[in-house]
Amino acid sequence: MEYIKNNYHFETLSGKHDLSNFQSDSIDLTNFLKEDALIQQEKKLNITKLVICDNEIIAYFSLLTDTLILNNVREKKLKNDIKSTLHTTSRKRNIPAIKIGKLTVDRKYTGKGLGSHILGNIMKNIALIANNEVGLRFIIVESYARAYKFYVNKNSFKNLRKDDELIEKIDKIIKRDPERTFYLYFDILKLLK
Repeated sequence: MEYIKNNYHFETLSGKHDLSNFQSDSIDLTNFLKEDALIQQEKKLNITKLVICDNEIIAYFSLLTDTLILNNVREKKLKNDIKSTLHTTSRKRNIPAIKIGKLTVDRKYTGKGLGSHILGNIMKNIALIANNEVGLRFIIVESYARAYKFYVNKNSFKNLRKDDELIEKIDKIIKRDPERTFYLYFDILKLLK
């Protein structure tokens, strides 16, 4: 696993890639890569990056633009800081974000820390863009319930304030509806300090 962590790279999905051997634990995520990702990318709806090591696709992720409604930020100090910087009192103000629309590892490599390693590199690349190329403040993910703990417990994402009551029942939701989605966010400034 250390070899893979030290030797993978990101490539933008193209028609030349052979996707036939890639299998996520999620049929939905496998099908997205094989059936929809390239079409959506060609329509400029997202960009899908393959994570490749020694010519094998070990994971993929898709990125697209998004916004976070300021009122959904859970940290009051952060929310007030942004409001005062923007000179706004609006709680409905949209704040620029990049969304990781899809992220999955081939099932041969799940449960070995590779997902967090890849996510960390994605987040560092997004932070570089935010610091040097375009203004954005948050990374957003639309997480399946079964991946909630991966993002929140292992990778410091926060759930939206409006979902607090649901999150109290996350273990029941994971059992009952593992593909129910939750929006989660991460403040990029934490990476720029």
